[in-house]
Amino acid sequence: MKRRHTLIPLLLSLCLLLPCFALGASAALAPTYQIGNPYASVNWETWGQYKTQLHCHTDASDGGIPMNEQIEEHYSLGYDILAISEHMSVGVQWNQIPRTMPLMRLVKYERTRMAPVAPLTDQRREEIIAGVGRGGRGMLEITQANELNGAVPSNTHLQGYFCDFGQGKIGVDYDWETPVKKVQAAGGITVIDHPGFATKADKSDDPMNFYDDNPKWVNKFARIFVEYPSCVGIDINSMVDDHTKYDRILYDRILVKTIPYGVVPWAYCFSDGHFSGQFDRAWTVHLMPEKTPAALRTSMEDGTFFGVARCAKLEAGDDFYGEGDPPSVKKIKVDQKAGTITITASKYDSITWVSDGEIIATGKTLRLADHDAKIGSYVRAYLLGKGGILYVQPFTVLRAGQVLEKEDIPRVFDISVPLRFMSDSMEFIMKFFPPLRWVWRLLTWFDPAVDMPRLMELIGYVA
Repeated sequence: MKRRHTLIPLLLSLCLLLPCFALGASAALAPTYQIGNPYASVNWETWGQYKTQLHCHTDASDGGIPMNEQIEEHYSLGYDILAISEHMSVGVQWNQIPRTMPLMRLVKYERTRMAPVAPLTDQRREEIIAGVGRGGRGMLEITQANELNGAVPSNTHLQGYFCDFGQGKIGVDYDWETPVKKVQAAGGITVIDHPGFATKADKSDDPMNFYDDNPKWVNKFARIFVEYPSCVGIDINSMVDDHTKYDRILYDRILVKTIPYGVVPWAYCFSDGHFSGQFDRAWTVHLMPEKTPAALRTSMEDGTFFGVARCAKLEAGDDFYGEGDPPSVKKIKVDQKAGTITITASKYDSITWVSDGEIIATGKTLRLADHDAKIGSYVRAYLLGKGGILYVQPFTVLRAGQVLEKEDIPRVFDISVPLRFMSDSMEFIMKFFPPLRWVWRLLTWFDPAVDMPRLMELIGYVA
């Protein structure tokens, strides 16, 4: 009997301990994660969030609005930072006339009317930079921006920033790599523009599977990102999202390829506005300790920003157009030990989490262990609200002991190869045939509306 009484308490103790053993074993078996957080450097209490437009036009290239009016419209829309990125024309101070590309202006005559370029006055530029009429919240002027490959038929465009390369350069169809390489050599950075214009995924019979059926496009862009660190991102939603609707699918396929190489291209949104009323349809919000060109470049390179758009045809349907305040992120917390990512935000109706192009969860907090089977090498989120959509940059995900396998990224040989050879050959010929070079310079550098007043002033005929 005594043994029985002794055994019963022991059995009860074991029964009580079994759940603890089970919990410990479960914890030991649960995957642990190393989460790459692009917002790790952000001080959410002290850093500012700055509404930014990095891709827009005036009648100095192919827009239908004068330069001064375009700047004023951005100012009235509450922008904190503006970079005017004309086609093949490097940006200058807002009180200066940029070196225009007359062929571009002539081709788009129905928009430009070849009108004299109208910059801001010196005084008005100073007022906008100082924040006059906005309580001292000035708008930062970003020069040295331009749209490269600006005149190619396929819209093989990309943005160049923080260097002077690209002035007068027409570009080559389907060749993003050459200007990326040359901008990098010049000390600048690039962003791929609206790739859907060139791939024409939206015109295919099966756009949702277009990039699986045509992996050359994924390889073409992934290779650029892996080989050229100065190419920092890709436009995934611009204008009204007609041609960029499936660019998010392309983006996810690119991430799968590049992350094993340690490369994360960031997601950008641009208005690509050409006319009044178009400049508030997509933009970026940059998180920075100060509002300076250097801080903006760091944010663009490190991914401390969000992409925002009024349209979200892939996520919310073709008829959706945001009105009012878009979603706004207040804080992002990554708990490495718990394996969670939490987004604190306002003005949103839903938060959706994506990995490898598939929706894996919804809600403000993502616990990776709950969705491990669906998670690849990254997760990203988007917030949808009445005012539009906000894209959060990808968080890389690496499990304990995991080594990501690098997929081969073959070089793509397409029409750009012979076209680039022809272009380089023509440049070589012009070096040794000055008359041809002079004719080309006249066609691409002399803009009557811009240069005749300069010429007249130079020779003393202007009072």
